[in-house]
Amino acid sequence: MRRRYELTDEEWNIVDPLLPLARKKQGGRPPKDRRQMLNAVLWVARTGAP
Repeated sequence: MRRRYELTDEEWNIVDPLLPLARKKQGGRPPKDRRQMLNAVLWVARTGAP
């Protein structure tokens, strides 16, 4: 079930090729799901959550 703040499949197909494939070796864990991570970032930006 898609929530109103999540990207549609069409939007994701446009954005996905623009994202970097791999992280630089600076440490940290790579995201399990890049789409879910982007949806979380957009949610914070849209709602103003701290």
